[in-house]
Amino acid sequence: MSKRSSTIRKENYEKLLLQFKEMDMAFQLSNVRVYKGVQHFCVYLANYTSITDVDQIDRDCVEQFLKYLVENQKRLHVTLTDIKKTIVFIQEVTKISSGDHLFDFSLSNVSLWSNLK
Repeated sequence: MSKRSSTIRKENYEKLLLQFKEMDMAFQLSNVRVYKGVQHFCVYLANYTSITDVDQIDRDCVEQFLKYLVENQKRLHVTLTDIKKTIVFIQEVTKISSGDHLFDFSLSNVSLWSNLK
């Protein structure tokens, strides 16, 4: 008998969250905002991707998650500071570079700010 998909997604979420906790050498997950952001990321990965391991996370996945956060910031109750801290933590843990304009949280990044209205 096969497991229900919701059970599989929950197990995948828990596995990913545990991997992030194990990879957090700087104890950034003790910050509630970062921890909640990583929880959102793990839920996103479990529900919207086929990723089952932190090593499978790539730049496109992080970009899609950033877009997801920006589009759903009110529903998820996250601020720009929360989004920034979460993305920076994910970049540090996964070693994904931040050269793209999507990861630029400066005031001059019009494309990011226009989506936050």
